[in-house]
Amino acid sequence: MRFERIVGGKGPPRGVGVKKLPAPGRHEESRPLPELMPDPPAPASGARPDGRHVRPASYVAISLVFSLFVFGFFLLSPSGLLKVRKQRIQLAAMQADVEKLYAENHRLEEEVVALKTDPEAVEKIARETLNLVKAGEVVLLLPEGWQARVKPPIAPAPAPVPTPR
Repeated sequence: MRFERIVGGKGPPRGVGVKKLPAPGRHEESRPLPELMPDPPAPASGARPDGRHVRPASYVAISLVFSLFVFGFFLLSPSGLLKVRKQRIQLAAMQADVEKLYAENHRLEEEVVALKTDPEAVEKIARETLNLVKAGEVVLLLPEGWQARVKPPIAPAPAPVPTPR
């Protein structure tokens, strides 16, 4: 079965509809070949002309422009990829700082426990920070930077190693 579009003709305009035609070859009725048929009449002034055909290249161009727009939005928006990357770097730096502070806190807690329980730790703090000494001890106080002014001893040059021939 074949369908053909019918658009008004002579006389008052008729509605657009579909006419059911018998399939060729099933009936004895024959139709003229399309090459032999006269040209169809020009469409009536109220008829809708066929739209312009869009080339596939324009679809590609439009999709590329749209893709660039979406990519730019996700890259540069207030919650875009650049900001997320910057925040991840900040998060890593803050986590490193937290780890350092945790280690320092742990060291200080151990020092507090040592000062409460170990008399040698208390003595060490008294000697280093308060410059206290026991009776009969002699303390030498050297100026800051004394190590830079003292020349290290010159080490002898290593003996050459004989090579086997």
